[in-house]
Amino acid sequence: MLLVILKHLQPVVVVRLLLSKAIVAWQLLLLGALLLSSPTVFSEPKALLVQIHAHTPAELSSVLARAELWSEMHDAYIDRPIAIVLHGKEATAFLRENYGEYRSLVDQAAKLDAFNVIDIQICETWMGSNEIDRDQLPPFIETVPYGPSHIGALIKAGYQSF
Repeated sequence: MLLVILKHLQPVVVVRLLLSKAIVAWQLLLLGALLLSSPTVFSEPKALLVQIHAHTPAELSSVLARAELWSEMHDAYIDRPIAIVLHGKEATAFLRENYGEYRSLVDQAAKLDAFNVIDIQICETWMGSNEIDRDQLPPFIETVPYGPSHIGALIKAGYQSF
């Protein structure tokens, strides 16, 4: 039966079929070579850093959503969390007095921190100038002496923008 079908195919159709299969095979070969030659495909992801620019809880919420999607692309637990250093108004979302308003954001951040997807740090200098004590923040939040210099140190250590 197969011979009868091939017998009735026009030469142009046969050439197109063979050509299209050759193109697909060539594309797969190139893709395979690219995957095997790229060390970043199979290696652990690089250290990542988020820099908040708008300094709003909405921007922070967007970053957390992206981080969660990024974590879902991995089959195993994350070894290196995304560093998030806050030193502006966006940090007020984590204050105990604002928990009712920002409950979903704080809960999402706590979950991502628990699974080592993110590591949130708040600037102590900013906290001091805004009269915020450490006990006003949830336990999963860490503090750093000065946010901008900590960001600079992370970049110097090889962290890349997320």
